[in-house]
Amino acid sequence: MKKTTYMLVAIAMSLGSMTFAQVQAPDREGFAPDANPNVKPPHGAVQDPGGQRPPPPPTFEQWVENGKRIPPGNVFAGGSPWFDESTGKDRNPEEVYKIIFPERPEPGTGGPDPRPEVEQPEKPDPVAEYKHLERLIAEKKEFGSRAKFTEEGFEQFQRELRAMEGRLAELCEIPEVVICIFPPRPEPRPFPPHWGRPPAIQTKDLRPLPEGFEGMGSSTLCAWIARNVKSDLANKDKPKPEPKRPPVVRPPAPPRPELSDEVKTELAGIESDKKALMKEMKAKLAELDEDASREDARKAVEEFKKDNEARFASIKEAADKVHEELKAKRPERKERPEPPAAVKAKIAEVKKVEKTLHFARKAVSDKLKEAQDELAAKIAEAKENADKEEVAINIKRLVAEQAAARKAALDHFRAAQKEKHEELKAAQKELRKEVRDTKEEGSSRTSR
Repeated sequence: MKKTTYMLVAIAMSLGSMTFAQVQAPDREGFAPDANPNVKPPHGAVQDPGGQRPPPPPTFEQWVENGKRIPPGNVFAGGSPWFDESTGKDRNPEEVYKIIFPERPEPGTGGPDPRPEVEQPEKPDPVAEYKHLERLIAEKKEFGSRAKFTEEGFEQFQRELRAMEGRLAELCEIPEVVICIFPPRPEPRPFPPHWGRPPAIQTKDLRPLPEGFEGMGSSTLCAWIARNVKSDLANKDKPKPEPKRPPVVRPPAPPRPELSDEVKTELAGIESDKKALMKEMKAKLAELDEDASREDARKAVEEFKKDNEARFASIKEAADKVHEELKAKRPERKERPEPPAAVKAKIAEVKKVEKTLHFARKAVSDKLKEAQDELAAKIAEAKENADKEEVAINIKRLVAEQAAARKAALDHFRAAQKEKHEELKAAQKELRKEVRDTKEEGSSRTSR
């Protein structure tokens, strides 16, 4: 019985202490009843030592407009009001607002403010908040790379980091932050086109680009820029290369006509006859001796052609017939326009020099062919000797003499035609210049 009485007394004393604490406790942070013992304020009254009441909490719309900031000094279970540990999901802004400001009316209801209207504090600076939040995120990431978390602590760390990064993303959409933090930068100065492409493989060290180029780059890129600038300074007095002529754009070729079954059969027969003749020619060449010269092989081929002249003629006749039939089915092509008179004159000059060189080459080729025939005759005459060693010595001497004579003839031809080759190069250069200077319009084409 006594024990029960003591317990009731203890409970009554505790309730009395709690009531006294509530009466004496401050109504708001930073404000307390007057400490003057001669002044007894009414029960529950709060005195403001500064003479002004603190500003009331913002409405939901004001809180959202100011960036959904959490008042400093607030401590929440779990570390952040944005995450609900009981459900494992993120809270929406309305739920967070109710937790931070429980005395405010429901968001969007427009209910009256229980406290008198006072002058609102200045709007927070989003740029300063962005810089502060960016620094906190960097410090948090650096701390996370060194700290050792438990599984639950790591999840909490990730949630807080995501909340910070989400707020940072929201700040990036505010115009003041975009203008101050991400000002529009001018486009960097491009590299000159004649430098070509920058080096594909570069080192990872970064440094400012030289020679007035903006941005950072590796030492490989900096050396490439310095090398090209030095080359440009050394070659500034030299004439610049002519710009490349744009490619000629031609219309697509018309589709080829479909071959008939008769033409396909004739083409298959022609191919079969050609393969048969080639097989017989190879068999005839295989009958020659191992010591047969190139001249002997050429004579054997000519004899084979003479013996099978009728077969070659029939193949040519069949091929001409098929060609005529294909030519009749060929679609009409647009005729190319005639080049200007100046271009035609340059083309005639080039062809004239080319024709002179052609005849000179043919004369040298005929002379070398005659020398080859004379060598073959001398070798055949030397083989009539019974002494094999002497035959081998004579053949070796004749081949060496013929090789020396061939080299001397070619050297003489190159020296004699050097001026002609220079003349041909000059004529071709003049032709290219005339073609480039000629304005092409529509489907005109002056290039060769």
